[in-house]
Amino acid sequence: MGTFERPTPNLGTERDILEKRAMAFVVDLLILGVVLGLATNVAFMVAVPLGFLSMALSVVAAFAYFSCLEAAFGQTLGKTAMGIVVISEDDDPISTRASLIRTLLRPVDTIGLLAMFLTDRRQRLGDLAADTIVVDTKAKPPAL
Repeated sequence: MGTFERPTPNLGTERDILEKRAMAFVVDLLILGVVLGLATNVAFMVAVPLGFLSMALSVVAAFAYFSCLEAAFGQTLGKTAMGIVVISEDDDPISTRASLIRTLLRPVDTIGLLAMFLTDRRQRLGDLAADTIVVDTKAKPPAL
């Protein structure tokens, strides 16, 4: 079986990926929704009352999904599907610390999405706090 390697970032593309970031987030939410929905249904079928525990486990699962995948690979499954990767502002792979900061700030980013439109490098609040940017992994064709 082959090993997964971090994709090579295409530097200078962070300004052009707002749509890709949005679609990657939608893909990630769909994946989380399916997995958490199946887990909840299984728990319901075996008569395990979850209630508040279900919500708490969902939050933990989402936190783990985003922080672990980005720390390990620089990408979630949604980002992989859209061909984008998270890197440090120094063009290095994202650190575990930076991934945790980005993930912790994800809930307040609904307010801070405005930052993506106001920053030159299209960074959300989590990116600004963690000194990270999101760039395309695919090389652009040369200009004619």
